[in-house]
Amino acid sequence: MEFILDIFKPDAASPNHVAMFAKLFCAALLAQMLVSFGEQLRYFKTQPARIYGKPLLLLGKFRLPSLNVSQFAIIGVVLVLSLVFSLFGFYPRFFIFVALVCYFPYFNSILSLSYVQRKTNLLPFVMLVLVLSPALDAPLDEPATLWELVLIKIAVAQIYFSAGVQKLRKSGIRWLNGKSLQAYLLEHYLWNDRKIALVVASRISICSALSIFTLIFELTFWTVIFLPQMTFYFVAAALLFHCGTLFTMRINYLKYLSPVLMVFFTDAAFWLKKMCGL
Repeated sequence: MEFILDIFKPDAASPNHVAMFAKLFCAALLAQMLVSFGEQLRYFKTQPARIYGKPLLLLGKFRLPSLNVSQFAIIGVVLVLSLVFSLFGFYPRFFIFVALVCYFPYFNSILSLSYVQRKTNLLPFVMLVLVLSPALDAPLDEPATLWELVLIKIAVAQIYFSAGVQKLRKSGIRWLNGKSLQAYLLEHYLWNDRKIALVVASRISICSALSIFTLIFELTFWTVIFLPQMTFYFVAAALLFHCGTLFTMRINYLKYLSPVLMVFFTDAAFWLKKMCGL
């Protein structure tokens, strides 16, 4: 029990990792917003709700108001500006809260986009944790609490662990023989004509090896919470996994998961800051 509690305690010799993560998170999400805002605005103008129906209820109970084009654009601009202000330390708690409020009507309106649906779910959780963090407003060189980063790491681990459990529930140990992955690759090849998917699917031994790697990675990712020295290996495996699904099946989780994965790069950011003399 004491070992678990030690994970949440601040280290007097450690700088403010929460504030550093907040900057990395805002920078990464801001970059994705700037890259995709024009495309998402054009998509919204096609009135996707008329084709795909109304978005899901918030928390299964609340229907968010429908937006017109001007409202969608304004909320997107406010979201972008909130991330900019937070990134540069200008009332970060207030502006991350504003970004959190903007998240729901903005992304709810384009939920039918393949790279948005179910792939932005961690963003509001992370924003809420940051808003509640007492360390968010503290300077980077001051020690701070660690429970915020632990909660975010647990949330990331939960995504991978639940994906691994779902594979076992659906296919059992047969998932390891590679045939399930082979079927997914062939399905996505027929959908998006990615020839690399066909190349991989034609080799059952490669599919089996990738299946074993995927299942082990997903079911054991949570160990980074208790063994931080393993972080490099698991994060590298996560990046390889997501790059693989992107190139073979055009499933892009990294777009909006990458800001959250910045929780594993705060040490590197402080090292770079020191090297640059900042």
